[in-house]
This record gives sequence, C-alpha cells and structure tokens, in this order.
Amino acid sequence: MERWNIFLLAERLIYLTLVAGLQLNVLREGYHFAKTVQSIVTLPGLRDEGPQFGRNDLSDYQWRSFRDSAPLLAAAMVIFIAMSQLARVFPRIRQAVMVALSLVFLCAVHGACAAYIIALAGGSYLLSRRLAGRPYGPRLAPLDHHRGLLRWHIHYNLMVLRFISFASDLHWSRGGKRTKRNSGDSSGPFAAAGTRAGIEGATGAELGALCSPEEKQQRRLSGKATEGPYEPHLASRSGGGGGGGGAAAGDRGGSSFVDYELRALTNTPLPLPYYSLLPFLEYVLYPPLYIAGPIITFNSFAAQRMLRRQSLLGPRQVLAYALRVALAWGCLEGLTHALPYNSIAKHRVLDRLAAAARAATSQSGLGSNSVGRLPAWAPRPLHYAITGYWVLIFMWLKFTVLWRFFRLVSLSDGVVPPENMTRCVCNNYDIEGFWRSWHASYNRWLVRYMYVPMGGSRWRAANVWVIFTFVALWHDLEWRLLGWAWLMAAAIAPEMVAKAFGRSAAVRRWYGTATFRHVCALAAAANILMLMAANLVGFVVGLDGIVPLAQQVLLKQPGFLAVVFLALFAAVQLMFWKREWEASAAGAAVEMGAGGGGGGRGGDG
Repeated sequence: MERWNIFLLAERLIYLTLVAGLQLNVLREGYHFAKTVQSIVTLPGLRDEGPQFGRNDLSDYQWRSFRDSAPLLAAAMVIFIAMSQLARVFPRIRQAVMVALSLVFLCAVHGACAAYIIALAGGSYLLSRRLAGRPYGPRLAPLDHHRGLLRWHIHYNLMVLRFISFASDLHWSRGGKRTKRNSGDSSGPFAAAGTRAGIEGATGAELGALCSPEEKQQRRLSGKATEGPYEPHLASRSGGGGGGGGAAAGDRGGSSFVDYELRALTNTPLPLPYYSLLPFLEYVLYPPLYIAGPIITFNSFAAQRMLRRQSLLGPRQVLAYALRVALAWGCLEGLTHALPYNSIAKHRVLDRLAAAARAATSQSGLGSNSVGRLPAWAPRPLHYAITGYWVLIFMWLKFTVLWRFFRLVSLSDGVVPPENMTRCVCNNYDIEGFWRSWHASYNRWLVRYMYVPMGGSRWRAANVWVIFTFVALWHDLEWRLLGWAWLMAAAIAPEMVAKAFGRSAAVRRWYGTATFRHVCALAAAANILMLMAANLVGFVVGLDGIVPLAQQVLLKQPGFLAVVFLALFAAVQLMFWKREWEASAAGAAVEMGAGGGGGGRGGDG
C-alpha cells in the first residue's frame, strides 16, 4: 500500500484545489451564461414567482406536478400516518383498516381507474397463490370522466415489481429454489415455529441467523472484500453507535447495520399465513410508497409492518432524515432559480443560439471558422458541457427529493425501505457503480429477482443484456429506450473485461502502488468522458448534433478536451481517496458490530 507521506498529501491537496477551482468556474460560468441566454431568448417553462424569488425553471413535468401538489400530498400523508398509528391500538383489525385506507387513497388518486389496479392486483394474488411452490367495453365509457388525479398506468410499473416480489417470496417460502443453492435456510428456530410468536420482535441480526453458512460468511467478509482496488462493496458510509454494540445511526449504504437488518429481513422467509390477501393488499397499495417508491420487498415490508417490531430507526434519526430532505429540496429550488438549464436543454436553446450566431457571422462577412469572432453570446463547447452537467445535477436532485420525500413518510410510519440515491452523482466513475447507486432499491430488486435466479455472476455477460432490456421495457415500450438499454449493456461489457483484468494475478502485484492508481484514474477519466458524451447526446444536442459538436471540440478548440480530461483525472483521484476511507470506516464498523454480538436496533441517538 502507498504510505502516507508529505508527497501523497501534497498530491491530493493539488487534486482538491484543481477540482474545487473547476467547480467554482463551472458554477460562475453557468450562472452568467444562463443570465445571458435569458436576456436573449424567452425560456419556456419558467414561472415568475414574484420579485423576491424571481423566475423558477419548472419545465420538467414530473417535478412541476410534484411541487404543485406537495402541500395536498403532505397533508394526506400526515392524515394517513395518524390513522396508521391509531390503528395500531387495535391489532386485530389493524390490517383491515390499513387496506381500507389504502383503497381510499387509491380511489382518490386514480378515480374510477382504481378498478383496474384492484382487478390486476387480485389476479396477481390468485395467480401467485396458485403457482407458488410448484416447479416451473362500451358500457363503461362514462367512467372515463372519473380518471382521478394521477394516471393509473404510470404507476402500475411499480406495482408489477411488488407483484413479482410477493409471488417470488411466497414461492421460495414454499420450498421453491431461487438458484441451484438456496440463498436462505428456512429450518432455523424462528421459521420452524411457523407462528407469529416465533419471530415477533426478532431483530434483523437474529433473523439473519436463518441464512446459510455461506451467506453469513459472505456478509462477514463484505466489510473488507472488494471487486477491485477501488471498488469496495460497501456503500457510502457507516452509521454511529446504537444499541447492541453496533447499530447504525444512519441507514445509507451496505456498511450500515440498518441496511444489514433490511437485507436479513428480505432474505428470511416468513410463515406461510403471512402470505395472505390482506398482507398482500397492504403491501401493494401502501400509500407512502405507492406513487414513487422506494421499492421494498414483501418479506421486508411484512416483517416490519405485521410483526409489531420496534422501528429500525428512532425519532431523532427520522428527524435528521427530514432535515436532509429539506436541505436537498432547498438546493433544488436554488438550482432551478439560478440555473434553468433543464429548460435550455429541453427546448434546444443552444442549437438555436448557435444557428443564430452562424447566421450573424455570415452576414458580417466572416468565415465560419472564425471562432474567436463569434458573438459573445454564441455557445461554445464549455457551454454544452455545462448544460449537460447541470441537467444531470437537476435530475439527480429531483429524484433525490421525490424518493426521499416518500421514504420520509414511510419512515415516519415505522417502515424502513432502502435508500435510493446512495451516492452523489458526481462521485461515480463507472457505469456499474453509477446504476447501483442511482436507483439503489430497484437495483436490489433486479439482483434478487432476476440476476441471481438467472445464474448470477456465472452468466453475468448475458444477464446484463436481459436485465437492461427488462429495465427499458419496464419504463415504457419505446425503441428509444431499448436502444439506450442495449448501448448501456454494450458499454458495460468492456468495463467488465477491464475489471476482470484488474483482478488477475498479473495485475494484483501492482495493487497499492501509485502507478496502478494513476493508470486506474486515467481509465476512469476516459470512462467518465464517454459517459459525458452520452449524456450530451441524450439530453442536450441529440443524435443530429453529434457531428457539429465533435467538430467544434476536436478541430476548433482541441485544448478544451485536454482541460476536461485533466480535471476528470483529478476528480477520480479524489473519488479513489474517498473509496479508501469508506472501505476503512465500513470494515471498522463491521468488526465493531461483530464484536458486540450483532447489530441491534437503531437508537434515538
């Protein structure tokens, strides 16, 4: 390993200074260029919110709809949580009351179209009960006027994931095989009892005792194992101490003991009586997670919801999470006020400005190659890169706010779903890691219900194509999405080859050296550059703008690409540094938890 010395510290300080300076320049240049664009053209989708707040970029339909309905949605969720807590006083009828509340919520948001959801849910339940454990019109036209607040088919894709989760968990609980080797052992003391009393009140660590010896060994090693020199399995950070000598105060990332308990609950089969109609309806129609998720498995939801266990997170942790949601929301509001790049990208404003600049240059008699004589407002490669960057930041913040808002409601009700955005969008240097942290709960669902049953890592190269195709079809039936999915699968292939080569015996002897770190940083910077190009094509210039942008970058301003690559190289070095710190902290947390006899429930502090 590289030794800590003054030279390594100085090197990292140089990287930090370079990245910080670049980020400030991107922010300053982005702000001034956005103001210049607004002074020339009228950006569609901007809403004037008065002299104190100025204009706000609400060109994104999803964010605009959520923002406008947030007060009503928050009030509805507060009422739901109050009714849910009241229903806990009457345990015999609690489940029926919760299903009734969910049906009321469903009818409110979908109107008459709620009948479609109920019918599909009923059909899925009957099919699951029937197959689990086995080896492999015009008169309704007036209802169109009662469609509710939300389109039912937009949210049905999330329900499909819940249907599959319930059916698969029921199938495996009846003895169906998940792979050639069962991932869990249902012969433990709690499962053997087969009763509510047998597992009521058990912690995730206790339920984790039901896992196979191989899986428990894998979990013990997960704090130290890595896929490569700078790819710790463990995610962003470990939490603080809690009850039982090691419960995490936070719940982000694989190093958290809350996350460990969630995985244990997911992998532990429940007694068969829990896979009945009322638990199924409560799961698929649960209002806090119905609209946008995050995605939680049936086993985890049922274990938290129906076994009357103490919540995995205490009130202080939920309050801290609420402050994080408010902070993310504030950042998004500031971004949409000061940097309306989503509207700029969505309406192809840069292309219009570039065409106007070329026309002005031609009329003045200057050649098309006179880049330095273009009008001051003419977009340059930096502006295209800035637009793509801020659009990606907007998308990350938007989904962070949406998912964390609904997750906060679920946490307030005592149900802890997985976190989605486990890592900042700027803290990724590979495609695999990006998608693992972008929609983390969906990634876990794909791994549990598709990747592992299809053979896991033994058929990894083939499974990637199947999974990305499913993801595209799950979003919508469009050739554009299928093309995107196949491009992602094709892009992951060389990345997988490079990682496999990095784990080979010929390369391992270079682990921990500065040379190996620099080579990895160069490869990662090139990978990010390709991802940036794909992002520009997808969100800014489109397919028809690839050639003009490439000509401008490569022929007219070649130095720009070198500066960007140098900045990415420095940023990747800082990412490596952070990964090393995360792996060290996570390993210490795992060892502390093992020494304390397993993770307990998270306390209030």
